[in-house]
Amino acid sequence: MNLCIDIGNSSAKVTVFDRDKMTFYRRYKKLSIVSLNKIISDFHIKRTIISSTRQLQNKWTQNLKKKTPLLILDHETKVPFKNLYHTPQTLGRDRIAGIVGAIKLFPKKNNLVLDLGTCNTYDFVDAKNRYHGGNIAPGMQMRFQAMRDYTDKLPLVIANLNKKILGLSTQEAMQNGAIWGIILEIEGYIKVLKKEYGPINVILTGGDAPFFANHFKKKIFAEPYLIPIGLNQILKLNK
Repeated sequence: MNLCIDIGNSSAKVTVFDRDKMTFYRRYKKLSIVSLNKIISDFHIKRTIISSTRQLQNKWTQNLKKKTPLLILDHETKVPFKNLYHTPQTLGRDRIAGIVGAIKLFPKKNNLVLDLGTCNTYDFVDAKNRYHGGNIAPGMQMRFQAMRDYTDKLPLVIANLNKKILGLSTQEAMQNGAIWGIILEIEGYIKVLKKEYGPINVILTGGDAPFFANHFKKKIFAEPYLIPIGLNQILKLNK
């Protein structure tokens, strides 16, 4: 059994795989050593991988190393793609895992990975497994929060996709500016990349993915477990 831990900005996601089959998944607001040790014991974990956007606590890693062989994902970890990023050491670990997940699920295709969460990330890997780079933009909630925090009179609004692209109230205008802005942004990336590279496969993941999944003209695959799938493949590759 493989244990895959993805520590993001707002939560930690823990997944257990039996080869390629996912047997356990849970999201934790605060992941404790006690919870980790129970998972390792219950599932007879043989190997563990961690991807983290934050600095890992030494007590965490020391505990895991005592229980199971541990791989901490970084820019030097062996992966199944050629990284053309000019600063590979700054490439987010979750982005690396998402790219590998796309290659696993859709091999020999041009893949655009859209991870919609605190920030929205766009990552493109071609059919020959060459990673061409990507972009980072504010996520939906960050856009709402910024409009409230950096103005005197705008309120904090909740997410709602209005049918009309032009808002008929300040609330609708803010909702449309953030939500339709993201939809059109994504469609723009797809159009530009398709023109440059030919047909592309688009995969949607991240906490806000379910909200946006059904609002695109072009076919987009929604895969909520893309990053754990990628982490499991990386762990298998680094035996």
